[in-house]
Amino acid sequence: MEEEQIRTTLPIDDFDDSIPLIYNQPVKQYYHRVVRGENEEVDFVPNTQLRIWYNNERKSYSPHLHDALEICIPIENDYKYIIGGKSYSLTPGDILFIPPHLLHEIDCNNEGCRFIYLIMIDFLKELHDYTYLADFFKDPRLINESTFPSIYGKIYDTFMTINDSYFLYDNMVLEMPIYARLMDIFSMLVAANPQFKPIFLEDAKSRNKYVKFRSLINYINAHFMDDITLEWAANYVGFSKFHFTRLFKEYTYVTFYDYLMHRRMQAAKVMLADSNMSITEIAFQTGFNNLSSFTRGFRNAIGQTPSEYRLARQSVHTAIPESHLDFMQE
Repeated sequence: MEEEQIRTTLPIDDFDDSIPLIYNQPVKQYYHRVVRGENEEVDFVPNTQLRIWYNNERKSYSPHLHDALEICIPIENDYKYIIGGKSYSLTPGDILFIPPHLLHEIDCNNEGCRFIYLIMIDFLKELHDYTYLADFFKDPRLINESTFPSIYGKIYDTFMTINDSYFLYDNMVLEMPIYARLMDIFSMLVAANPQFKPIFLEDAKSRNKYVKFRSLINYINAHFMDDITLEWAANYVGFSKFHFTRLFKEYTYVTFYDYLMHRRMQAAKVMLADSNMSITEIAFQTGFNNLSSFTRGFRNAIGQTPSEYRLARQSVHTAIPESHLDFMQE
């Protein structure tokens, strides 16, 4: 039986005098950590799927992982995470996203304060465009003025608004306003994908083209598993193959075949990680006529064979106790 480590910090409902009154926990104080092996059971606010801390502890945390997305924003002085052997030294204002089920540790040797967010995001996988966000959550992501200059300010301000919502009441946490603003953040991250360039509609003719191509993109997103050819797509929007090829790249910054392949690969990655389907089944489910063309296309796009990718994604679960496997998803 794995050792259960419980660290008690505060009695329930006590206030922490070291934390500003406005940042004391609603409902009850965070008062213990439960760690089994390397797996931490997050102490969410009762009847919710989130917890936000104003953290000013000068304390390190050994390697651990959990089902929740973790986000850290230092407010005063630096804070250091170690993830996959790589060190992330955060300065005030930096925003670090640590994906669920990713082993990480914290090395804190100085005073300071920061906001730490632990939030369940499994529901996102039910959304059609989650495949684009899944790429973002594949690895730790640091957001600041250098890495995401166009949206950093909006994301930071949105997190500060989330803090206001979370600490607003002394007897409850309202999830809907918080998750609504989180969706705004996730939407900004999806839209920041270089694949999605805005189309500038200067006149009625441009708007008409936009409507046609937007309709085609929506169709491809929903029917990527079908036999969609360039000839069919050109006919769908009413252009010759020559003009269609030029206009599609002008509007999307990628070729038609590159877009179709990207959409199929995103779906294949989710199926490989989150389903028990055979690789052959996944090949046909994502629009390929045979296993060899699927394997070749996947390796060219992802840098791994489908088998190698599935094995790598499954390996992140090996440190999780068997009792928790039912709750894990990619």
